[in-house]
Amino acid sequence: MIQIDVLTQNDKVLKIEVSGHAYSGDPGHDLVCAGISSIAVGALNAFDTFGDDCNLVLNEKPYIKIECKGDHKDNQLIMNFLLTQFKTVEEVHNEHVKINVKEESQWNSF
Repeated sequence: MIQIDVLTQNDKVLKIEVSGHAYSGDPGHDLVCAGISSIAVGALNAFDTFGDDCNLVLNEKPYIKIECKGDHKDNQLIMNFLLTQFKTVEEVHNEHVKINVKEESQWNSF
């Protein structure tokens, strides 16, 4: 299952971490995994182009982390757009994608 952990504070998205595999199809033919990966990599590219003061991590585990500091307007726009896309996939494929949203004070309970 793909786990998407979202850290918020006062209605702002501070961090999104994506990990795991969907296992909705054979390796190389898993459309849920391909969809989530495409959304996430597109967001990484957007942050690289438009974001300000963001830590971006992508590795083969698979693991993606996007963490933005400050109150940059474009960061929040991209974070909320990204979260909306993830939620759309989760609604259709909730057996393969799980989104966990926590306020900053609850983050360590993941």
